[in-house]
Amino acid sequence: MMNRVIVLGPSGTGKTTVGRILGEKLGLQILHLDSIYWKKNWDNINKIDFDIYMRNFFKKNREWVIDGNYTNNKHFQYRLDLADTIIFLDFGTQVALKGIHERAAKFKHRSRSDMAEGCIEGIDQVFLQYVAFYDKRAKFLKAIINKYRGKKQVLIFKSRLEIHDWLNAL
Repeated sequence: MMNRVIVLGPSGTGKTTVGRILGEKLGLQILHLDSIYWKKNWDNINKIDFDIYMRNFFKKNREWVIDGNYTNNKHFQYRLDLADTIIFLDFGTQVALKGIHERAAKFKHRSRSDMAEGCIEGIDQVFLQYVAFYDKRAKFLKAIINKYRGKKQVLIFKSRLEIHDWLNAL
């Protein structure tokens, strides 16, 4: 049974879409971490306020799906401990970069619905480099996720087709 689900993976792989679909199909509260972290015009919430927000969210919601990584926050470990299902979208850097370009074209000069006002979709060199060197962070995430095998449902998808087929079978 999936009642507390985390969706992890690099930017551009569809974490928000997977989270939304899962939440709708399973009747779970949906939380997009980008919508909490990013404030108006790409200003970001500080770590303390982010952690407080997450603690309050967990107190108010017993069942949820949360998409987003944010591994450098205290609540990352807390999220993993509370989750009963961990999903990792491990599609590779090229697929992630393609997804970022497709998203930027789709939302050109606009904010996405899961982002704060004034967070206009775009691509810059810093963001591209962050994604291009995701492999090291992916190894880190996989090592952490693997510690939960046998204790929680751990699902690692290697392609958009795999996650699409799995979601359709739910």
